[in-house]
Amino acid sequence: MLMVGVLPAVGSGLATMAGTGQLGRLVAHLDWYARRFEVQYFSYLPLSAEKPHLVALPSGVTACVQPRWASPKRALFWPLMDQRAWRGLSVCRAMNLLGAIPALTAKWAWGIPFVVSHGADYEAIARIHGRSVLHLCKWRWLRRLVFRSASAVLVSRQGLAAQLQYRYPGARVVHHANWVDLNRFQPGAPSQSRSVLYVGRLVAEKNLIRLARAVRMLDNTRLRCIGDGPDRSTLEGLGAECPGPVPWESLPKEYGRAGVFCLPSYTEGHPKALLEAMASGLPCAVSDQVGVVQHEETGLVFKADMEADMRTQIARLLDDPALAAKLGAAARKDVEQYDIDTVMPQEIALLREVATSPVRGRKKSCA
Repeated sequence: MLMVGVLPAVGSGLATMAGTGQLGRLVAHLDWYARRFEVQYFSYLPLSAEKPHLVALPSGVTACVQPRWASPKRALFWPLMDQRAWRGLSVCRAMNLLGAIPALTAKWAWGIPFVVSHGADYEAIARIHGRSVLHLCKWRWLRRLVFRSASAVLVSRQGLAAQLQYRYPGARVVHHANWVDLNRFQPGAPSQSRSVLYVGRLVAEKNLIRLARAVRMLDNTRLRCIGDGPDRSTLEGLGAECPGPVPWESLPKEYGRAGVFCLPSYTEGHPKALLEAMASGLPCAVSDQVGVVQHEETGLVFKADMEADMRTQIARLLDDPALAAKLGAAARKDVEQYDIDTVMPQEIALLREVATSPVRGRKKSCA
């Protein structure tokens, strides 16, 4: 049977995913792999941190923790230092660009192909955070290196996929949307709540400070931000309720209790939380940088840098139950195309194709 090595971001592991509430989603993803492949999950965390979460892994998935004498800074050398765990792999599946660092070594050393996800415009995020030119240059260098060596680069947002394919014509860039579990996230009874819900990281690129100010101006309306990040204390100071991360399995209840879901980001990939909110039939208001939502068809769209527009669109959904119900139902129908039963078989087929390709260790030219 083919063996897939799953690579998280450098420095992370199962405990990291549990801490952000996303372990359940990862397990659901791995379960699809385990039905068709042998699976090895590589963790950068010590066994003591990972042990409580190993029981959550599906049958057929084993975990390999980085040896004690290694460290995240040596991720590039991990395959060489622990060859027994790496050389038997048929294909590596890196969950993001940084996760592909050890996959590069496995590819160069033994010709093991790898597939990597590239979900967001990281350069735009770096600019929002005021990163230096040197930081951007390092990021572009890593991306060029990974794109040159990867058998496929999965990009969840179609526009970004087209941009990257144009910029790197020698790479195989595949538009591959994020999935949503339509059985888990389902519409319930219409909520009468005047609660505005956000789910995700509490960071600058999400534009949450402006959202908190906008919601404060609405009568009898509260903002609930699920997640964690450096903006948490500021949001709480503006009156937002910030309970921290919530387990993925509990999110359907959160969507069911909210009146509106809002995603005000300056930049996005193909946001999982938005897909889940739409699948739950929750009316959504998003910024014009998010995509996915069609204005007045499957939700409402506002300008990311205009607080008044944001407030107006949120208020429309809160004050007009008929409009909210109409857009929520249309959103549910629209995200059916991203059902896990549709998206994951495509990913499985791609991994099988890459793993069984007769040409291994091939390097592509990349601009």
